[in-house]
Amino acid sequence: MKPQIVNAKMNRLIAKNQMIKLALFLMALAAVALMTGNLYFRDRVYITDNGVTREIMTSETDVYAILRSGDYTLGANDRITYVQGDESTAYITIHRAFDVTVNADGNTVVVPVIGGTAAQVLEKAGVELGQYDIADCELSDEVSEGMTINVTRISYNVRESTSEIPFETEYIDNSNLPIGTENVVAEGKNGVRTYFVKETYVDGKLSNQELIRNVVTAEPVTQVIERGTALGIPYAKMDDPTALKLVDGLPESYTRVVSGKATAYTAGYGAKTASGRLAEIGTVAVNPNVIPYGSELYIVARDGSKVYGYAIAADTGLGLMDGTVAVDLYFGNRAEHYYDSCAWGAVFVDIYVLSEGNGR
Repeated sequence: MKPQIVNAKMNRLIAKNQMIKLALFLMALAAVALMTGNLYFRDRVYITDNGVTREIMTSETDVYAILRSGDYTLGANDRITYVQGDESTAYITIHRAFDVTVNADGNTVVVPVIGGTAAQVLEKAGVELGQYDIADCELSDEVSEGMTINVTRISYNVRESTSEIPFETEYIDNSNLPIGTENVVAEGKNGVRTYFVKETYVDGKLSNQELIRNVVTAEPVTQVIERGTALGIPYAKMDDPTALKLVDGLPESYTRVVSGKATAYTAGYGAKTASGRLAEIGTVAVNPNVIPYGSELYIVARDGSKVYGYAIAADTGLGLMDGTVAVDLYFGNRAEHYYDSCAWGAVFVDIYVLSEGNGR
């Protein structure tokens, strides 16, 4: 029995000794691994920065710890991407931010980016383009380091301005008024022409003006002035004072002139003339053998001091037939115009025959 016990003890001692040796071996192996880096730096990481790729061995699992172990420093706007390969390989790419300058509205904004389009940079800068605004690059262009984007504000405005259209003046000759007399028959009024001018503003400053159209928005109103053409105020006035054209107070057109003494007369209400016409202002008595009834006449004092005016040869009398008087002028009914006829008296006149009558 005793030898068996001794053998068991010996076996236990041998096993214990072997375990101690194994532990010492493992410790020695760990020390060697620690010195060679084969224990902790078991992962292979490829880091790309600014186009340069570097391989490092690390046991770190945190990306930022890995970068610190490789002495990589990140800026505030830098970004990284991490891609896991197989179990022991990873890829880290550092995207370095760069500045893009935006000039707009008189302000300069520096935008740090790691890429993108001009449109994205403008959005980050808080710059919106209006309908007509332009940038000095395409909005789809990829931005690059040191790039400057200049924004020009373009706006348009249509301005209205007006100018007066002077009215014209129309003169109407009035044979019932003396020379030098003018009356405004219709007031003139200036018209209005409106101009539409397209204005172009570049960054708030006027750069161009273009007349795009002009229209008459108010027509001018012609001023009408009647002016006298008679040597004096005619006693017998025409219903249409424009029908007879006078030049220097005398008819422009006539067939002949009969000169002689002119007297004046009146009659009772409803009196008729020798030709059968009703006696009224503008009918006169003549020698029908010299001036036929129905003849149109214009009678004015030879010295121009008095004007009887337009008349119709319609009556006669003894003094007219014997040639004592060339014409006897009717001044109206006796009750109202007797003193008018007396004021005329006897005056030497020129009788302008405008048209020859037919005896009626």
